[in-house]
Amino acid sequence: MSEDIPSLKRIAEPRSLKPAGVTAGYRRVRTKGMWAMFGVSFVILILGVILLLNPPMSEHKTHVSKVLEPQEYIYWKSIPLDKGEQIIVAGTVRGGNNDIWIYVKEHGQKVRDFGKVESPVHVVFTAPERGNYSLYISNEMSLVTSKSLDLNVIFRTYDYGPGASLFVGGIIAVLASIVSLALGQKRFVLRVGDETYEFWSNGWWKFGVAVNGVTLDAKVRPGDKFRIGPNDEHVLEVKKLSWRKVGFFVDGQEVGRLP
Repeated sequence: MSEDIPSLKRIAEPRSLKPAGVTAGYRRVRTKGMWAMFGVSFVILILGVILLLNPPMSEHKTHVSKVLEPQEYIYWKSIPLDKGEQIIVAGTVRGGNNDIWIYVKEHGQKVRDFGKVESPVHVVFTAPERGNYSLYISNEMSLVTSKSLDLNVIFRTYDYGPGASLFVGGIIAVLASIVSLALGQKRFVLRVGDETYEFWSNGWWKFGVAVNGVTLDAKVRPGDKFRIGPNDEHVLEVKKLSWRKVGFFVDGQEVGRLP
């Protein structure tokens, strides 16, 4: 073999060889935090389903301050309501017998006639089914007397927003949790003789560490150095390699990286 042609194996040796007695590898772990996140995500999803099936009511109020002349009426046309949603009219009427005529129509037909309602007014119309309803407040029964209105017309409708937000957020969170559980947490495992050292990401530039299965409270950061091995015969150094990677070096030789 020609001496002018370099050997790839020899070029790679300085980087591929590890100190004697040192082995390194990786494993993936499903942590308690991942399972907890999956549980929380599932609860959020269930809450979203519950709120979609039983949505809360929101109110939209319109104030009416007006004098109705004889034979005059005011109305709100084609109000879309789901079954169970409501229209509430409350307030006071002055003039004549202090009363006013209130009724509700759908497709031109009366579906609820409250008749002459005396002050203080408080009537509630609950939609019997989904449809477009028109509310009438009328002084048609009066030939000569005007009526002064001071009323609030309140539309109580289902609010699907919170349920939809929780449902969509729950689905995204559950899917993300499933992916996280499937992939697991990447851990760097270093074995020196009979001793095992394990490292994993635990925050920005912080790494959790376990020695022989015992998780330490202390965190490892780039720049830290430790003696490792049965007789502390090796030196482990953690170095920052890039904006998102760190390298683990034993006696100056790189043996692994995270993440």
